Formats: sequence, C-alpha cells, structure tokens
Amino acid sequence: MIVLLAAIVGIAVSAYNFLAPLTGINGTPGALLVIVSSILLAVDGLILWFGPPRALFWILWVLGILGALGTFTAAWFLHAWWLMAASAVVLAGLLVTLLPVRTASIKGHN
Repeated sequence: MIVLLAAIVGIAVSAYNFLAPLTGINGTPGALLVIVSSILLAVDGLILWFGPPRALFWILWVLGILGALGTFTAAWFLHAWWLMAASAVVLAGLLVTLLPVRTASIKGHN
C-alpha cells in the first residue's frame, strides 16, 4: 500500500512539473519520462499489494527497486525535490514488503 500511494503522489508531482509553466522543466522529455516511470511504479505497487506468486514477486520487487532508483536519479537531475521524496518513500515501501508478517497469537493457541 505504501508503494502504491507514494507512486500516486509521484505521478501527481511529476504531472505538475511537466504541465506548470514556472517549474523550469515543463514540457521536457525528462519530465515526461518521470511521469511514465511513476505510473509503472504504481502498477508495480498494485500488483505487489495483491500478493503475486513467489517468483513473480521477486521479479516485480527487483524491477520496482530499479524503477524507484531510476526515478529518484531522474528527479535529482530535474531538481524535483518532492518527487525525490516520493521515490524515497517508494523505496522504503519496497523494503517493508520484505519484513516478515507477524500474527498476534495467544500463548498456547495457534
């Protein structure tokens, strides 16, 4: 869920940067590329949220990490600081997906 929400924020920020005339990067191919990469991260987050099979999970997880790192780097070159923050949250969300799920249990009851 974290990955999906942060990617949606990334889409909004990158769309604003592409469309607003005073951002300095409006209408540039780099800003358009970041919109596309943010959309792909949102799709990745949506698929990971539904829990794909194990092999597909790892493929999508690695692609998500690469996509988030690429988006972070592009945002750095574009001086899009809010997009960098959203990409960092996507990276954190992807790392959270690796944490083991703990279920509450009462001692002696499984």
